[in-house]
Amino acid sequence: MIIWGIVANSHDASIAVFKDNELRWAGLSKDFSKIPNDGHLNKKIIRRAMRLGKPNKVIWYERPFLKTLRQYWAGQGWLGKENDIPKYLSQYGINCPIEYTQHHLSHAAYAYYTQPHDDCAVIVMDSIGEFETLTIWHGKNNKLKKIHSQGYPHSLGLFYSAMTQRMGLQAQRDEYLVADMAAQGDPDRYTNLLLTEIVDLNQGRPFIKMRENMHRGIDWWRQGEINPADYNDLAAAVQSVFETCLLEIHEWTLLKTKSKYLALAGGGALNRKAVNLIRQDRYPAHVPHNPGDPGSCVGAVLAQTKTKIDLEGKWMNGL
Repeated sequence: MIIWGIVANSHDASIAVFKDNELRWAGLSKDFSKIPNDGHLNKKIIRRAMRLGKPNKVIWYERPFLKTLRQYWAGQGWLGKENDIPKYLSQYGINCPIEYTQHHLSHAAYAYYTQPHDDCAVIVMDSIGEFETLTIWHGKNNKLKKIHSQGYPHSLGLFYSAMTQRMGLQAQRDEYLVADMAAQGDPDRYTNLLLTEIVDLNQGRPFIKMRENMHRGIDWWRQGEINPADYNDLAAAVQSVFETCLLEIHEWTLLKTKSKYLALAGGGALNRKAVNLIRQDRYPAHVPHNPGDPGSCVGAVLAQTKTKIDLEGKWMNGL
């Protein structure tokens, strides 16, 4: 049985090829198209995956109908045709049966089933997946149980991306630059302002409330007051707020699960400085390769097979 896990029709498209529940290969579309953050499949990556065999089944990393509902609810219009996955895949010659998993479950499975411990807590934090923005899971007896879910638009991922855009950078691509800028800035200058006007930490752990809808962007915020010369300080404050929130979430997760091990996935897990704060507390924190959406091509399959795997050498170019 050959199963392909696929992430596409969004950003950072990817394919994972499993044969008899063993991961044989995974790769990103951008490495074939040379288009940064390429969100679509292409003939080259399909040909590369086909070397290992034509798929008997595809597992798509999220539920397109839920995504369509959320997009409509968010004011993006009805995008049902754009989210027609059988039609989308057929243009690449993929016409096998398709199954769907949930966005955050794909992330959680990727984190849990790529680390060795049976009892392991999992934090998934991203911009948004279907309607969820933060989920916390307890992995035990080779199963994942969701113990907390936070929904749109209260999203730390969207907060970070919206502030990235506010500083003149591109969201879903340049967040790493904000983390670099933060090292050059003074967090004390704007942290209290962010906690007063944007992020509300007074809702009780682990819930993080956004005072503004980050999905609509925040370009308007403090225009004329916070200018490019201030961006390093703003970046430092954004990073500080993100770190504070992650540590709050981490502490709650420990108390709730009593687990000695932690795994993280979703775009938030790409923030190495924040993750390293957990590790500085001598707490084991597993972050798999490509913990954002690209890794969910692997996670979507693992959510179904529930098989522990070793990622070593499986991602093309060591990604």
